[in-house]
Amino acid sequence: MSTTTPAPSERLLEALVEALPDAVGVLSHGRLIYGNAAFRKLFSVEEVDAEAEHGLHRLLRQAGLSWKERAEHPRLEIDLGVPTLLDLYVRPLDFVADGICAVYLRSVVVGGSAQADRLTALGQLAAGIAHDINNPLAYVLGSLEFVEREATRAREAGGQIVLERAMLGALVNAREGALRVRNIVRDLMTFARPIAESKQLVDVESVLDSMVSLAWNEIRHRARLVKRYARVPAVEGDESRLGQVFLNLIVNAAQAIDLGEVKEGSITLSTALEGDRVVVEVADTGAGIGQTDLPHVFEPFFTTKPAGKGTGLGLTICRTIVASHGGEIGVSSGQGKGSTFRVSLPLAKQGASTQTPVPEGNSTEPRRSRILVIDDEPLLGQTLMYAFSGRHDIELSTSGREALERLAQDSNFDLVLCDLMMPDVSGPKVFDAIARDYPTLVPRFAFMTGGAFTERAQDFLERYHGRRVDKPFTIGEIEQLLVEIGAQSGPS
Repeated sequence: MSTTTPAPSERLLEALVEALPDAVGVLSHGRLIYGNAAFRKLFSVEEVDAEAEHGLHRLLRQAGLSWKERAEHPRLEIDLGVPTLLDLYVRPLDFVADGICAVYLRSVVVGGSAQADRLTALGQLAAGIAHDINNPLAYVLGSLEFVEREATRAREAGGQIVLERAMLGALVNAREGALRVRNIVRDLMTFARPIAESKQLVDVESVLDSMVSLAWNEIRHRARLVKRYARVPAVEGDESRLGQVFLNLIVNAAQAIDLGEVKEGSITLSTALEGDRVVVEVADTGAGIGQTDLPHVFEPFFTTKPAGKGTGLGLTICRTIVASHGGEIGVSSGQGKGSTFRVSLPLAKQGASTQTPVPEGNSTEPRRSRILVIDDEPLLGQTLMYAFSGRHDIELSTSGREALERLAQDSNFDLVLCDLMMPDVSGPKVFDAIARDYPTLVPRFAFMTGGAFTERAQDFLERYHGRRVDKPFTIGEIEQLLVEIGAQSGPS
């Protein structure tokens, strides 16, 4: 078999690409076949391999891009030990061969000034988050303190502890506040790392109406609401996440109009079908956005609101969610001329699932179950013990190693709840051991995670297709897991 030596011009071209300061990767039908020195350094590999290929595709998914089409995503935020911004470009090389494309990654965070900008942005973020979390935490702690004080008085008086209306109301308020904190944290996690959501057929006009109901207190004192619906077909997506996008845009539109301007102010919600895409527009007659600010509205941490009134993440999260649905979001505005935000989403494909998520608090009562909780936070296990007292049997292991030793003695559990990140034996290692030694437990295994903040944990979750609950979860979510597992295993 004969070999040919590359021509001098080819060697020169290869040397030039290898020496480029920008990272360049070449894909052939989605498989990584080349990465220059900057690319290999970016992904911390000595030569292109499956790990580098997986990392590149993860970035493309995060940006909502396909290797098959010419596209770009400026200022994509990734974590390479420290948060880094990249300009990402996809360029098909059809003139070379079908299925060949180049991916260019250019760092836009370099030098001390960029680091200073980053620290400033983090300071702004911290101020906004502190404001948004401290409010609900104030009444969570106050409500719980009230209930504890009243219960202590009743016990010291020798009487029974009775949940009076005030105490019950305080507990309801505490739960509401905790849910608000959970939603804030989940928004931050969506910004930090997009999460794959369940997909189903979504009627965007119905979602818009639901979000108007939630935002009505913001709207009614500021503007008239106008609806121009075209009865568009369904899109395929995650209804709650798309609802989050529309709610954010509606609330922003309302807050752009001064209080008491109902006669002059208006918010218009429009839908239209343009080719194979559904378009949703949220327009307002508010203050508008200046031309110097307009290019930055979707950037992380950018906000035109006063300090403490916003984290600067709302529109960034909207863009992330829309991109994960294969859509686009844009804005047109001018100072004093109002703003129009436009969301474009692809139509649902034929045969898309019409399944809707099972609502929390399903009426089916799970049978009494034996549950193994593996978590290095013992208070979590205690909370589940209190919540399920008399209904389920909870056993707690505070490390992965302890859990595996317990399973070696007795593996007869109806549900295994395992933390993802633990200092001793990690959750993925516990799962691998269970899959190897106790395969019948795999369908009854669920990860609990408060966020995967290492690359290894993030990569594992992308490959893992089993059950999972995100912390902080509700008791109802655990009950629903037991119902689903019981339905799959049949009557006992």
